[in-house]
Amino acid sequence: MKKLAHVILLALICLLIMPVSFAVAEEFQDTSEDEFLDDEYEDEFQDHFHHRFPRPIVTAIDYHTRNIYLFNYKRDKVVIINPVTIEGWPGDVPLQHTMIMPRGNRLYVTTDNTADHPAYIAALKIKRINWGGGTAEMVVDRLLQVEAPGAPAELPFVEPVNDVQATPDWILRSSAQTHGPTILPHSNFIYFTEWTSDRVRVINRRTNEFAEVDPIIIPGYTEQTHGVMFNKSGTIGLGSGYFFDNSVIDRYKVNRKNGQLEAVSQIMLGTEEEHAAFSHYVFWLDDRYALTATMQLDKTSLTPSTTKAIIPPSVWMIDAWEGTATKIINHTDNADGAGVFRSATDIAVVGHKLYIAEEDSIDPTFADDGYISVFDISDRYNPIFIKRFKPGEELPQGFAVAHTLSPTPDGRYIMMASWVTGYVIKIDTMTDTVAKVFGPDDGLVMPHGLFAAGSIR
Repeated sequence: MKKLAHVILLALICLLIMPVSFAVAEEFQDTSEDEFLDDEYEDEFQDHFHHRFPRPIVTAIDYHTRNIYLFNYKRDKVVIINPVTIEGWPGDVPLQHTMIMPRGNRLYVTTDNTADHPAYIAALKIKRINWGGGTAEMVVDRLLQVEAPGAPAELPFVEPVNDVQATPDWILRSSAQTHGPTILPHSNFIYFTEWTSDRVRVINRRTNEFAEVDPIIIPGYTEQTHGVMFNKSGTIGLGSGYFFDNSVIDRYKVNRKNGQLEAVSQIMLGTEEEHAAFSHYVFWLDDRYALTATMQLDKTSLTPSTTKAIIPPSVWMIDAWEGTATKIINHTDNADGAGVFRSATDIAVVGHKLYIAEEDSIDPTFADDGYISVFDISDRYNPIFIKRFKPGEELPQGFAVAHTLSPTPDGRYIMMASWVTGYVIKIDTMTDTVAKVFGPDDGLVMPHGLFAAGSIR
């Protein structure tokens, strides 16, 4: 009788569980052309659940057309939205970065300021996406002003001192720019950085209001920061120095309850005499170790007199507990070399493979080419070169400036954007081949600011 009762109890449990399981499976099959996106769940369990099962969406903006892009990397579809058609949009403003929540129904877009418009962080609600029809319905939930109209960029003066390292105009912009969107795990907070000044902006994603600690300004730390990137436990943040002769990674202790950042130390990429500089992103491997890569080629007018040499583009392993950095990949001077060839603008790790976006953007000639290199980092301190994606081979003919990498949360694909030549390329990480090319034929002109639903940066 006890055995029979046990069998009956198991059967009843299965009957109760099966409808829930079927409902979950149906919700995430994503087979309809019209996809209605319901409100974000607010409790901690649901947030965790949808972080594990995000929608297959990657977002970006276009520098030239000022459109917003939604890419479906499972269906190989793209939807292009003119933001002026969005209810509540402030006007024809230049766009900069995007961030999308895991469930795919909340989108943040940063804008530059103009003489007539402030710089904004726009919080959008996506109500519906029609992938087949190429349309989407969204509204502005909140406009958060980050800088006044006409406020200038606060960038250090810099100029070339040799014929190796240029200081191109695309970096020395005059408008205020908001970059580096990131999500703090296990919290209500999302972060943006006013790269052209010294402010870290903190938003409570539940209310879409600035947090009580906003803005965070830490002299000597937050200037020209391109995002504060957090480990998975949300306890340590690392800020990248995205400017000439910035040779440190800023290390912060994080308060997940109120979003405050506390400066701990700065991690030098090298020594006072020889160091690497100009890092765009940080990629965390686990709660302790992270990678960064550098772009600067040689000295500028900002280089300290005590510096004997700038270490050319390279990759560095950061021990965030000890506050140290070790160079693990050197520079190479040819496209077949086992090192970093062009300026390393972004990095991503899937499994035991490191992908590096290499762009030709800050030497005396601009955008001659661009590459994606791949390394085996099974032994983290001794990477092994695997291959380099090249223009006219795996990459389209004429491709240049591989700028941003965004891995999909399942690790199956990496999306890469070139804002210079108008491509977003999907790479299959199982085969290290190009699986799909979105480009000018799809309406892309200058795509920038890739962000995959389910990622935290």
